[in-house]
Amino acid sequence: MKKTTFFLFFILAGGFLSAQSYRETRIYVPPIDGEGYIDDMAWFYKQITGEITLQHRSLGKSRRFSDYVITGKLMPLTGENMPPSEVPPDHEHILNVELFDNSLNEVIGNQYITYAYPDEITTNGLSVIMYNLLSAIPDVVELYGAEDNWRNKFIYLNLNFVWNPRVYIGSYHSVNIAGVGAEVRVDVHFLRFMALKAGAEVSQEWVTVYQNQPGITDMILDFPVSVAFVLRPGNLMLEPYIGGNWNVSLLKATRPHPFSWNAGVQLGIKVGAGVLTFDPRFAMDFGKSYINTPKQADRYPYWRYSIHLGIGYKVGFLKR
Repeated sequence: MKKTTFFLFFILAGGFLSAQSYRETRIYVPPIDGEGYIDDMAWFYKQITGEITLQHRSLGKSRRFSDYVITGKLMPLTGENMPPSEVPPDHEHILNVELFDNSLNEVIGNQYITYAYPDEITTNGLSVIMYNLLSAIPDVVELYGAEDNWRNKFIYLNLNFVWNPRVYIGSYHSVNIAGVGAEVRVDVHFLRFMALKAGAEVSQEWVTVYQNQPGITDMILDFPVSVAFVLRPGNLMLEPYIGGNWNVSLLKATRPHPFSWNAGVQLGIKVGAGVLTFDPRFAMDFGKSYINTPKQADRYPYWRYSIHLGIGYKVGFLKR
């Protein structure tokens, strides 16, 4: 018991520490546009993306899922767009670079560089203006757990450690409080407010249904399927659900009724890259179960009532 308590404490402590981890800023860079040379546009794109990674930011794959956007526009240098008088007149092109903040939905920085052709001086100048732009944004956008994306994934994989006490009611009533097990479950959030949960759980069975009977040991494999309503109060994910189980004996020592109904609620808290879950559930068979021995078959029927107390971790995939 002490080892189990220490293990759970270690997992929780590690999770909460990882919740304080930071992530790199995501910056999306679309292709350079304008009226300059195609080769120059490709060269500047490569240089700009390289400067972003050198300064410990990550490149976003799209504008929508990035924190900032850096755009570049290349134009011939004319009297209309010529910068202040300190720019030498022999430069032929100007590159304007803008930093756009997706959260504010506005441009928060603007730099430019003028050049005749890409060379080492142009590279150094571009490094300077990129440093000026990137220094205007924080090294990190937010703490893990501050963003809301973790509650809006399409698929979640959930692993649970389960304490599973059971009540058996026959001619004699008994309780097995030592039952433990493990569960793997997949949640599919096909609607924002509703999800389908399906998985498999293996747990211990220890049955006593008549007086002076030695306990019958078995292992039960059940396949729970349920429909959940998804609520998002505060910074939590709350999922009350109802469904059914298909029950199978692994050791064939008992004959559990093949079907049960279940009802429960799962509480999710953002920890690290995933979600720490607490899952209390109640289940009851639709019919009677039996001890599976030749002499006692069908002589000692009993009802099973199960309490499922799970603690686990789930990770989401694919933004819904």
